[in-house]
Amino acid sequence: MKDKSVIKFIQAQLNARGLDAGTADGIIGPKTLAALNKVEAIPSDWSETRKAVGFVQLLAIENDIDPGKLDGYWGPQTQFTYESLVSLLIEGKEAELWRPEDLPDENPNNWPSQKQEENIIRFYGEIAKNQTNIDLPYPHTLAWEKSTTISRFLCHERVHDSLLRVLIRVLDHYGMHKIRNLGLDLWGGCFNVRSMRGGKRPSMHSWGIALDYYPSKNLVRWGRDRAEFAKPIYNMWWKFWEDEGWVSIGRQRNFDWMHVQAAKL
Repeated sequence: MKDKSVIKFIQAQLNARGLDAGTADGIIGPKTLAALNKVEAIPSDWSETRKAVGFVQLLAIENDIDPGKLDGYWGPQTQFTYESLVSLLIEGKEAELWRPEDLPDENPNNWPSQKQEENIIRFYGEIAKNQTNIDLPYPHTLAWEKSTTISRFLCHERVHDSLLRVLIRVLDHYGMHKIRNLGLDLWGGCFNVRSMRGGKRPSMHSWGIALDYYPSKNLVRWGRDRAEFAKPIYNMWWKFWEDEGWVSIGRQRNFDWMHVQAAKL
């Protein structure tokens, strides 16, 4: 973990528990590691980085913020929960919740609206059901573990063909070299049973109908002034998704630019 502000936050929270992490200097030294080792919920065989991330996830759980799995990996959900924890524990206020509203949009695949959960269930079935593997037209790199590439992942069977058409068009248009340069292979996840960030309702990821790409350069709270995916070079990337009716929250609501889903807002 390279962000010293995150480590300083962790050290301050460990010290607040009386675990003596030493001075909040942004470095995981022996005292900080010893303090992390005293947190019983964190596995002792994890690396020091996973222990630090796991502690953030544990803090989130304790403060009724859903971090996804307590797995010690820093993904988009952990980034969001960290920002929520800073708001809650440092600034003394709850993080703002996003409330998308319906917007008119093309919808060739008749994707349902996420506004009523019963619409999603009627169209896609119950959470975690009807999943199938998609064989990718180009390899994806795990955004949280860049030494690992994948050739397939799980998605809902009703979005499979549409998703495949989008990614084939991406490969045909950009080519593999530019895909890597633009981060269009940096995959942040698809099927993942969890709540919406900052909310209680199930995320569209819970049905395998949403994907995250290039999360490190398109953080949840970033608008078009900072998000990489807001740049003109990505216009065709978004066109391919939108031609199939997929929704970019970034383009429609100007936050969470990493996220695209087969459900209307």
